[in-house]
Amino acid sequence: MMTDELIALEKQVEDTLFRLMELEVEENIIQMGQLFAELLASLQANMLINYKLEVLVDTASCLPETQLLLESLLDVKQRYSKRMRLLTHRDILKVWLRKNSQFKSDFLTRMF
Repeated sequence: MMTDELIALEKQVEDTLFRLMELEVEENIIQMGQLFAELLASLQANMLINYKLEVLVDTASCLPETQLLLESLLDVKQRYSKRMRLLTHRDILKVWLRKNSQFKSDFLTRMF
């Protein structure tokens, strides 16, 4: 069952995603990083990830936008562990935005 906290988190993820897309278009990298770090802190506070950015839940049990974010996090962690590079918020954000269909269809087309 979905709790009120997870529903509120899903709303926060959606709102953050739209704001991040706007910031991406504006090329405001610093604010993007800050906003995304706050979102990751919310995921951690809701026990979906830990401080090492490891996913603690089954992503299939999450709401759609939260699921996409967690799957993006898993993908990025897998890529960067192979390269022995430090994982940054920006790395996760880039993959998450690329995976999001609305970002690809609405925002990327406006950039060109």
